[in-house]
Amino acid sequence: MKIAFVGKGGSGKSTLTSLFIRYLQKRRQRSILAIDADLNMSLAGLLGVRVSESAYISSPQAADAIRQHLKGTNQRIDDVSKFLPTTPPATGSNLIESAAEEALAPYAVRVSNQPLVNLLTVGTYEADGIGQSCYHVNLFVAENVLSHTRTNREFTVVSDMVAGTDAFAYSLHLQFDAINLIVEPTPESVAVCKLYLDLAREAGVDSLVHLIANKVEDDNDVEFITTGIGKQPLAVVPVIPALKRARQLGQIVTEELLNSDLLTAMEAIEAKSSAPSITAAERLAMLHQLHKKLNTKKWVQLGYGDLQNQLDSNFRMHEEVGVLA
Repeated sequence: MKIAFVGKGGSGKSTLTSLFIRYLQKRRQRSILAIDADLNMSLAGLLGVRVSESAYISSPQAADAIRQHLKGTNQRIDDVSKFLPTTPPATGSNLIESAAEEALAPYAVRVSNQPLVNLLTVGTYEADGIGQSCYHVNLFVAENVLSHTRTNREFTVVSDMVAGTDAFAYSLHLQFDAINLIVEPTPESVAVCKLYLDLAREAGVDSLVHLIANKVEDDNDVEFITTGIGKQPLAVVPVIPALKRARQLGQIVTEELLNSDLLTAMEAIEAKSSAPSITAAERLAMLHQLHKKLNTKKWVQLGYGDLQNQLDSNFRMHEEVGVLA
């Protein structure tokens, strides 16, 4: 399974991402590759680990090394500088099939040994990039990692995503079996989620988007969300005083915080993620189409050249998604 948590900034997506990771650790004993793709980088703190700047996978040295591994013997890429965010795997590509992938080891921070949980952090703006950089460029390597990752029954990817609709900038919206859209009972959060669903519909991935109502106090909150977005939440997470207090005290998210309400929500999220409406092969075909579209852009043609040849129609991506025990 590849599972993403998205939503408006402050909606609780990072907290729910960390709680879902703890759930998989406790209940499923899955090996997990966690990815923090949010420029605010909250996931490490929530999981109780520290990430040094040298481990950010968006740093040029790290990105080149990771892409060199992903390239493998793929003859359709003559240089790692030719990776676009939409560059798909092809014959000869190396795929990431474990949270213990050796090529990621220099950048992975160990969260847990049994089961294995490793955290990759994309990184944030650098001082010398102020006023002249775009965070989406940092995300390119994360998109490369995701598109070249093959999960199985024992290996799951869980990602805390960029806020709001930024996932539609390039290919992030095509990389997952399930996209959990976190919504609070506020007009601002509802508006962001409604826009996200509209964009997902245009991109053809709306069936993968599952609404998670968070910080709910009563039935009126659920009705406000459902009416405002026009979609019934997959799961409802009430305001949890113990969780709120733990975060106020700067405590990390642990499995002890998984009360009955959270367990019900996590089970619903896992069940939907285990039966995606779009297969890995279909996602790859959609990525090919997006790559063709991006390849026509002037900045790609001028900066990279014609990369149409990166598409390998003979390559097959087979993933075995997780199943409930």
